[in-house]
Amino acid sequence: MCISVLFPSGVIPLGNQKLRWVSLKDTKNLFYKEETIIENSPSVNLDTLIVLKDTIEATELVDSSLIHKFKGEEDLQLEYSDEFKPLLQSFYSKILTANSSGKVIRVLHFGDSQIEGDRITRYLRASFQKDFGGTGPGFIPLYDPHKHFSSVWISNTGDWKEHAVYKYPREIPNNEYGLVGKVNTIKSPGWASIKVSTAPSALPSAKEYYHSRMFVKNIESPLLVDAYWGNTLISSDSLKQESDITEINWSFKQTPKRFTVKLNASDSPLFLGMTLDSLSGIAVDNIAMRGQSTPRLDKTNKELFKAMASHLDIGMIILQYGTNMVPTVAKNYHFYYRMLYKQLLTLKETIPNVPVVIVGVGDVAFEDEGSVSSYSHVYDIKEAQKKAAVEAGFAFFDLYEVMGGKGAIIKWANGVPHLAMSDYTHFNKRGGEKVAEWIYKSIMSDFSRMNSQTIVNE
Repeated sequence: MCISVLFPSGVIPLGNQKLRWVSLKDTKNLFYKEETIIENSPSVNLDTLIVLKDTIEATELVDSSLIHKFKGEEDLQLEYSDEFKPLLQSFYSKILTANSSGKVIRVLHFGDSQIEGDRITRYLRASFQKDFGGTGPGFIPLYDPHKHFSSVWISNTGDWKEHAVYKYPREIPNNEYGLVGKVNTIKSPGWASIKVSTAPSALPSAKEYYHSRMFVKNIESPLLVDAYWGNTLISSDSLKQESDITEINWSFKQTPKRFTVKLNASDSPLFLGMTLDSLSGIAVDNIAMRGQSTPRLDKTNKELFKAMASHLDIGMIILQYGTNMVPTVAKNYHFYYRMLYKQLLTLKETIPNVPVVIVGVGDVAFEDEGSVSSYSHVYDIKEAQKKAAVEAGFAFFDLYEVMGGKGAIIKWANGVPHLAMSDYTHFNKRGGEKVAEWIYKSIMSDFSRMNSQTIVNE
């Protein structure tokens, strides 16, 4: 037997939550109106946007004295105010000691379709894990109908359904969509399963994991949970009725080529997701939300969001949105600044003292009668993002300027080698690697200086 479960079976109280270990022995305001207009309508009424603009006080762009100015690709760095410095220092301290302290520090990478398929996240993950330890693909859903996770193969049996906070109508009571804005349910009664297999295309560190945690909520009837290493049953448990989060843990001596969890209940609970990590180091989670211009955090249940965050040691959050705002042409994007700023305030409220990095929208172009041109208002969108980031006390990475500004995406798509797809919007695999390299270098640009200062001060 290649599996070793580290803790005895049973339920461990954890505040208002319950932690269950399985052993082998057990074998509506203006913001809402703006979002509805922009994100839920096939065409945006520009007159309506102008009316909204006129109801909002105009503001100036970010005070350049508050931020570290970008000097060029050779000097990659984040732009932030002094308020962000202690948050960044705290993050550096956490990742520096994660491997030796036996902790898994998480970096949550939220974004739109630009990060789908682990296109950018996979390289961020590889960089963090190479420098600070850790393995595994991170947080995954139990059901992935769109096959977003190229770093791990997820297959299912049974009648599964995906529920997302940005899909209408919202079917989950009390908007309990969890940390990543998505939950899964199964048609009950009857057995359903999730099978996790190693993806050949995954980068080396993502192929290995030694610890899996499953998060379940609202167990209304006994939930049977059988776990298999290959075809061998390794644990069997029956979870009793519970309205709070129940966490189930498995640990392994070596990575299973195939890990299967079978589930059965007369009433489906909410399956919040599962992690595939190492026992210590860094985990980087890919949280893609196709079609969205913000992570929609203000629409999900804050108490559940905080409860899930309390189960996970979150070191940093990266938000990479803006592509879906480009088709919206407006005189200014103050309304988008307000939308994004509200998300950042929600993060400060629910996960305080965690640094957030906003990656600005990259260049986007369109084709008209054989001629390709970049959208001129992309600059204004990224400036709205920068304003929200700095005013919230967080950091901003100016991807638009770093990749070359207006017209850059055309060069990326048509150059050799290609770095972007022919839609002049999305990066390809090679381009995603380049963007991840820039983001990582900018996040770590102050690492040596801050740590050397800490040593001197001590």
